[in-house]
Amino acid sequence: MKRPVKILLSLGLVAVAAACTPDQESPIVSAAPRTTELSLDSQGRVIRLRPERNWDDAVGQRALSTLNQADHEAFKGVSVRAWDGGVLLTGAVAKPEQRRRADQLVGGIEGVTQVYDELALAENPAHPMYVPDAHLEQRIYAGLLGNDAISGAYVVRVVNGVAYLQGSTRSKADADKAAEFARGFDGIKWVVDRVSVR
Repeated sequence: MKRPVKILLSLGLVAVAAACTPDQESPIVSAAPRTTELSLDSQGRVIRLRPERNWDDAVGQRALSTLNQADHEAFKGVSVRAWDGGVLLTGAVAKPEQRRRADQLVGGIEGVTQVYDELALAENPAHPMYVPDAHLEQRIYAGLLGNDAISGAYVVRVVNGVAYLQGSTRSKADADKAAEFARGFDGIKWVVDRVSVR
């Protein structure tokens, strides 16, 4: 009789250990792999290295997970994009206090140095107009990447006709060129520049 009890206890401990394993969708964010210097390619253009991009992704996932765990219904219309410690919140919430709460929650995440709150207030935050336009984002991103006249590393978020640029450049002129380029796409009403110049 003692043997089955031991087996059951062992199985119970395995189940508890599995339940305590960190969720893969909510990665622990450690210190950013950033340096004060920008990373450059062989032609001297600003690039974002893979470890830095992975870190950005981890911060963005943690921010989204934190919002969903706090109040999935309130924040279902919120999208997140991270770059170099700056987290961009786009989409919509129904109440001003939810907007403030989103800022507080995301701002408290390890590794987040700045929250860019671009959330709209809407009766229906889940309306398609607040969903990122992935197709247009990809077109603008690919155009920036393949344009030798524009220096810098960028990511793009497009919501309701507004293009939000995040990235890193060596001059304000570079950021202005990128914004002007994005502004030239059909469907873009205006561009919000969240690019850091270092």
